Order: sequence, then C-alpha cells, then structure tokens
Amino acid sequence: METKTKGLANAELWGGITWLALGLFITWQGWTQGLGVLSEPGSGFAVFWCGVILIGLSLTIVVGAIANGGPSLGSLWADTRWQKVLLVMALLLVFGFFFEQIGFIPCSLLLLLVLMRFIDPVPWWQAITVSFGAVLGVWFLLAKFLKIQLPAGVLAPWLG
Repeated sequence: METKTKGLANAELWGGITWLALGLFITWQGWTQGLGVLSEPGSGFAVFWCGVILIGLSLTIVVGAIANGGPSLGSLWADTRWQKVLLVMALLLVFGFFFEQIGFIPCSLLLLLVLMRFIDPVPWWQAITVSFGAVLGVWFLLAKFLKIQLPAGVLAPWLG
C-alpha cells in the first residue's frame, strides 16, 4: 500500500498548486479581455469564469493534500516503462508528420493498431475491431456530422 506524504514531497500538493497557478493566469487573462455585464458578456467573461472554477477545484486538491497527505513525487515515477513512453512519443511524432500526406483514416488506424498490439497488447480481433470502430466513428462524426475537414490523403479518390 502506498504511504501518504505530507509536506513539500507531496505530489498532490504540487499538482494542486500548478493547477491553481494556471487558474489564476486564466482568470487574469479573462479579466484583461473585459468581462462586460451579465446581459452583454464581454470577450473575457467565459474565460474568467472558467479560471474561477479551475481555482476552486485546485483549491480543493491543495486543501485535501495539506489535510490528508498524498503520494510522494518519487512514487509517481516508480515502475514507469520508459521504453514504451518513448516509443509512444516517437509514434505520435511520426503520426503528426505523415498525417496530411497519408490522411486521417490510414494514419489513425495504423497508430491505434500499433498501440493496441505492441504497446499494451490486446488480442488481434479486439485491436482491429476497436481501431476500425473508433477511427471510422470519429471520422464520421467529424467529417460528416460536424462538417470538419480532415485530410483524406491516399483515400481522397474514394472519400470525395
């Protein structure tokens, strides 16, 4: 069982402080854009209130971390499979590089199949089913329903 750490080695405390700082920054940026009034909100109105909500949520994490403790910073990195992390990062870079040339569907299918078979292995039938279902579902939702243009790449003659 994981031991709870109090003080500066508490990972939840640092996470809460990081989100608190981001919330403060977002709130300040919303304020500088102008809040307007409730009947006619300014351009910073939604940004400001999103920052306020983020501040509130992060404060609950900070208070909980101070009161109850949390995992140590070192324990977050214990047993990390660095080879797989680096491989996933490399795969995402390759995906981003070839995304427009090859297209959304082939790149996403290949990425998901590789991730599901070699990074965190599942049976072939499951990897194929989930990959095709997820990619084609997302493509249909984005391209046909929301009318967002995705790169067709090599499938351009068939996708129109």
